[in-house]
Amino acid sequence: MFHRLVSRRASVREVEPVGDAFRLVTLVGEDLEDRRWTPGDMIQLGFAGLAGRAYTPLSFDPRTGTTTFLGYVHGHGIASDWLALATAGEPLFFVGPRSALDLNAITRPMVFFGDETSFGTAAALRATPECMQGVAFLFEVESVEASRIVLERIGVTDGVTLTPREPEERHLEHIENGLTSALRSAPQTRCVLTGKASSIQRLYKAVRREGVSAKQVTNVAYWSPGRKGFSGVQR
Repeated sequence: MFHRLVSRRASVREVEPVGDAFRLVTLVGEDLEDRRWTPGDMIQLGFAGLAGRAYTPLSFDPRTGTTTFLGYVHGHGIASDWLALATAGEPLFFVGPRSALDLNAITRPMVFFGDETSFGTAAALRATPECMQGVAFLFEVESVEASRIVLERIGVTDGVTLTPREPEERHLEHIENGLTSALRSAPQTRCVLTGKASSIQRLYKAVRREGVSAKQVTNVAYWSPGRKGFSGVQR
């Protein structure tokens, strides 16, 4: 009842599995028509009770009332369980689009850091005026092979470095070195740090040690182990 009162309605038009762990989901509905969307905005899907999960659309067409987002199926959370079984024609409730990360406003060159939960946001850069020009992507991932497949499917192929996770987050040292090296080569580089909260915290400290202004860094945490309810909004 709560979702019916505060949310809008749509239905699933298509679900495309991309490997075992990802689903490319297209939604359609009159409530998606004539809505304003800026690349980086998010929509929040409503599930059982008051639970909701935020996703960044790759694309949004207010003329046809359609939007597409990439979902990552991992673990057995409420969103992953839904994604694993979602089918065409299924109705759902959503809120948004809502302001989250204004990708149009971030100048180039840019270093974009994230993980599997950030792929959709990275792909949304295609809808910005500068598209993906001048962007380097650094991702921490569980599987390099699986990640490469889904990134190719959503058009994130150039300037991509995939670093597999290691115990005790040792892999972050490699990512940190790559990030700081890019900043030394081009001190005006903007940094967009997304994905896991603890990874963002470490890399934020690293770039600040390099003398990068806080205004050059945008942080958007999508998840943290043991915590729920991340909204995908800029912090």
